Amino acid sequence: MALCAVIGSLTRPAPHFAAANGEGVSLCLFDDATGALERIGAPLRLEDSTWLVAAPAQQRVYAVTDCDDGRQSAVAALSVNAAEGVLTLISTQPAGGSDGCHASLSSDKAALFVANYGGHRTTGPDFGVAIVPLDATGVEPASFRLRHEGHGPNTARQESPHAHCVLPSPDGRFLFVADLGIDQLVAYALDGAQPVRRPALDVSFPAGLGPRHFLFSADGRFVYVVSELIPTVVALSYDGATGVMRELASIAIPAPAGGALQPAGIVVHPDGRHLFVSLRLSEEILVLAIDPATGIPAISSRHDAGGRTPRDLTVSPSGRHLLVANQDSDCVSVFAIDPASAALSGPVSRLAIGTPMAVVLANFA
Repeated sequence: MALCAVIGSLTRPAPHFAAANGEGVSLCLFDDATGALERIGAPLRLEDSTWLVAAPAQQRVYAVTDCDDGRQSAVAALSVNAAEGVLTLISTQPAGGSDGCHASLSSDKAALFVANYGGHRTTGPDFGVAIVPLDATGVEPASFRLRHEGHGPNTARQESPHAHCVLPSPDGRFLFVADLGIDQLVAYALDGAQPVRRPALDVSFPAGLGPRHFLFSADGRFVYVVSELIPTVVALSYDGATGVMRELASIAIPAPAGGALQPAGIVVHPDGRHLFVSLRLSEEILVLAIDPATGIPAISSRHDAGGRTPRDLTVSPSGRHLLVANQDSDCVSVFAIDPASAALSGPVSRLAIGTPMAVVLANFA
């Protein structure tokens, strides 16, 4: 089995991004023993690949991209041939909104849930969340599209809803959407042909917090949310039987003296005992240790991100290395992870790649 990294990049300038030096989606080999990262083959030209989802059993990667000259987000299915270093575009479908920024697979791998940050535009589609069925030929037309309503107190960033992360519950019964614009995790039930709103399961955050990304713990008992507008990590308990989340703790992320920060991504170590958060503006990676008894994290260390604007990040399956997409330094930096404390050392390697936005690791035969 070949452990591959797939990296998506920004190819066209956009109002939200200062640069666009990317070439599309790139396939790389990753050596988890040394941390070496090597690009193989030529990039597949795919516009503005802002998020990637790996499906190694199907030898596929799904990319959030765009269409209509950037006026609408889209989902593309790519086949992966690791032996020959080739990525091939299978099919593409519109996602019903603008500025697509996140996606996740349904528990049965039959559909992709897509989050569209847009919704503030006056032209074009403005659905915040789409469900895109998957089949042997790639992606099918969206089977369901939905939009949220409301706004938050931050007039520059919360003038309307902004879906930023969408994940099914571990058992696939519920769907939760982190909406940065309305300060909520918005809940849906997935027990019928179409998602059904479950407002009683929504989680509301302090006004202006701006929840960006979240994840479930490996055992499904906890949820960890990172917010962008007021830098915070929120820990929640999760009741799988009812779908109810309850806040356990809110951990403020201090800015460096005289500086500012803007959280982006959050991932959990395979040991389930540590979280990593990328911090833009301060250009850091934050490490948090999770109390195994309570599920509550605490900041344990901070490290230079190895570049500017660390965006997406991922941990190797062994837990040995952390890969960080440094958007405005045109590189992916690889760090060694201490097995006890999860403190970072390095970078042990760097891969030059234009405006990296997303990185995933998977074993492809």
